[in-house]
Amino acid sequence: MSDELKTVIADGLRAVQEKIGGELQAAMTKFDGQLREQGEVQTETRDAVQKLSVQYKEVDDRLRDIEQKGVKMSLPGSGNKTAGTLFSESAEFKALAGGQREKVRLEVKATVASDSTTVFPYQNPGIIGGAFVPLTVRDILTSVPISSNMANSLREASWTNSAAEVSQGAAKNESDISFEQYNVAITTVAHWIKVSNQLLADAPAIARYIDTRLRDGLAQRVDRQLLLGNGTSPNLSGFTDSGNYTAYTPTSDDLLVDAINRAKYTLWAAGYQPTAVIVNPADWGAMERSRESAGSGMYLYGLPGMNAGTNPFGLRVVLSTHLTAGKMLIGDFSNSATLWVREGVAVEMGYINEDFTKNLVTIRAEERLGLGVERAGAFYYGDFTA
Repeated sequence: MSDELKTVIADGLRAVQEKIGGELQAAMTKFDGQLREQGEVQTETRDAVQKLSVQYKEVDDRLRDIEQKGVKMSLPGSGNKTAGTLFSESAEFKALAGGQREKVRLEVKATVASDSTTVFPYQNPGIIGGAFVPLTVRDILTSVPISSNMANSLREASWTNSAAEVSQGAAKNESDISFEQYNVAITTVAHWIKVSNQLLADAPAIARYIDTRLRDGLAQRVDRQLLLGNGTSPNLSGFTDSGNYTAYTPTSDDLLVDAINRAKYTLWAAGYQPTAVIVNPADWGAMERSRESAGSGMYLYGLPGMNAGTNPFGLRVVLSTHLTAGKMLIGDFSNSATLWVREGVAVEMGYINEDFTKNLVTIRAEERLGLGVERAGAFYYGDFTA
């Protein structure tokens, strides 16, 4: 094959490569958009990225093969660099290696740097992630934005209802009501990570993944604080903090659903309408495995092949590993508690101390919020069986 023919073929391959590169860029943009907005990528989009990546690499391999056989495919203004060299240094190749990503975030103690474990000549788009524990508690709360460092409320402290029937001309009864101030302090939840400038430049996909991890880390901590925060600054005052619930008195040998039923109607009689119950996943699993007799008999909470649902007596069951096994929290989460949000999740990066001289960037994620449990009587918490 003559050099002239090889050059023609190489020019044709470059044109094909440019076309595939454009399609791959568009697919990667769609890939990242779905991951950012939906938390997952559609199969069609993932397959398209994979297919175009393979095609792009195949064309690149053919170009390199021609180059190795002695054809110098110099481009105008490129000096003595060949087309293959220019390709390997191009932004398109870096995009193929790492994907188009932006920021980073995660609570770790070490610096994440660019090395042989994070940057490859060719990398499958996306990151194989670790486990992301489901977030549950925050979803059942009413969130209200606030523009100050304290949520101030006036709530009813006591109420004596003396309403009664009276005869004509007789004195009417006097009722009594008193109020108290109820304030909720806003707390900052935050963490940070150091990342090398090289990583941000060479592996944007990893940078974007760290950003996702940082956000998830915040959300996980908030979910835990909503339940277990002890109210001692800077902690939130969570649902199980003293003063935010009424202690539940369990009945001997009650199953979990028995306790849910008892608590629901005790709260109802007190004037509250519970909307959900939070339990440990292990306890709910044991409830689903309960039978008429130990180890045999019919399952009490639906056959394994049927979806019995997680709405006993009309209440939504919320599973949380943060709640201690053997306990339950039941109450009116929609109307008797409020999540006050001063600032949503903010992800920022900058140079701290010697970061600039060490080619490092510090990335911080934080959120400012507070939990107000306005009616402690609307919540029962404690062991579900004696």
